[in-house]
Amino acid sequence: MCILEKESLTLEELMDYLVKREAIEITNINRIKKLYNDDESFDKLMKKIIDKDVKRFENLVAKKLDSPNISRVFYIILDIVQSEGEEIDPFDTLTKMLPSRILLYRGWTFSWVHGEGTLISIYNKENELVYQF
Repeated sequence: MCILEKESLTLEELMDYLVKREAIEITNINRIKKLYNDDESFDKLMKKIIDKDVKRFENLVAKKLDSPNISRVFYIILDIVQSEGEEIDPFDTLTKMLPSRILLYRGWTFSWVHGEGTLISIYNKENELVYQF
């Protein structure tokens, strides 16, 4: 049962829950950063995540899966990039026209473009678009 489903939830219980969740997130971020602490291991991780998600999407399209299985590690990587990446200037028409945030992390470029939704694009070290969702 989720803490938010409790009928009589106090502010103190909610705050304790949120503090514990944040501590778990920080632990996960630190673990990922420790495991993938150099460019080579980070490159391998990104390739593995992208390849795995492409397979998941192909299976979803082929109706082999009932619901998407989102990679938690991928979202932790995005959190790390947002907190430690170096902000760079917009580099194409889309990122110049719409509100966007472009970050460089370990040679990879991560772009968030906000319109009616958010488009996240990832470019490898050779500036090739390798992932978009």
